Amino acid sequence: MARNRSKKTGKWKISAHEFYMAMHFAYQYHEWKKELTGLTDTSKAIQYSDMPKGSLNPDPTGDLVERREHLVRNIDIVESCARKADPELYEWLMLGVTNDGINYESLRTLKCIPCSRNTYYERRRKFYYLLSKQI
Repeated sequence: MARNRSKKTGKWKISAHEFYMAMHFAYQYHEWKKELTGLTDTSKAIQYSDMPKGSLNPDPTGDLVERREHLVRNIDIVESCARKADPELYEWLMLGVTNDGINYESLRTLKCIPCSRNTYYERRRKFYYLLSKQI
């Protein structure tokens, strides 16, 4: 059962809705990275046929550029918030906030996180606070 996060308490004050919006935004990080690596084709081969066609997309290259810029912007937001939350814990914060199910114990066991549980969760709260102000 999820904890009730409806109160704005503590040092990094965000509502439950702000928290969940930031959390789900960060979870999309790997999807954005994967999509960005696949968005490289700026031109398509011309298709010839006997039937005339109108174009629903008059500027596919421009649309591709806009999508790439959007993805880069979102990726940069997540990464910069993690750096601002704690530059020394950046690597571990990125693992914890962009992957569902990775908690402090996982990071301690598998990735030898160099801080206490309280420090990690404090920095994670700071990350979500910073992210909620950016999106």
